[in-house]
Amino acid sequence: MENIIFTAPEGALPDLNSPAYLLLKSLSDRGKHPRDEFCQLVGGGFRAYLQQLMGGYYQHWLIHKENGQVGDRKQAFYWLDERHYSCDWEADKDARTIARKQYNDRSYYGCKNAVEKLQQKKQEKAEADQAYKERIESKKLAVT
Repeated sequence: MENIIFTAPEGALPDLNSPAYLLLKSLSDRGKHPRDEFCQLVGGGFRAYLQQLMGGYYQHWLIHKENGQVGDRKQAFYWLDERHYSCDWEADKDARTIARKQYNDRSYYGCKNAVEKLQQKKQEKAEADQAYKERIESKKLAVT
């Protein structure tokens, strides 16, 4: 932890013994960590704490992810970018800039896809409303 603490900006370190801190402490050993390890460490909701670390809440830690295998099970592996260990302020800032861009790219494309889906669903709802009006409401009027 000493190397990453040296260059971490104010507000980048979670409170001691918080789930996010436990994840960051685990990641600080420079190793790749399987998903199951994090589940055991902080529970099944570990991804929320990873998102806090990777997002603006803790100043955008650059955490890499790749799919791998443990025994006969496929799972994700996570590790902290080397620039956070460098004891170089500029390298740490570079890593945080990359993490911030990745985080905001994911957010942007998620929102963009949601807007496109909303437009599609709005059209489908209008068609369903029209079919309901023609088929069901017209029968109600005929009965009365």
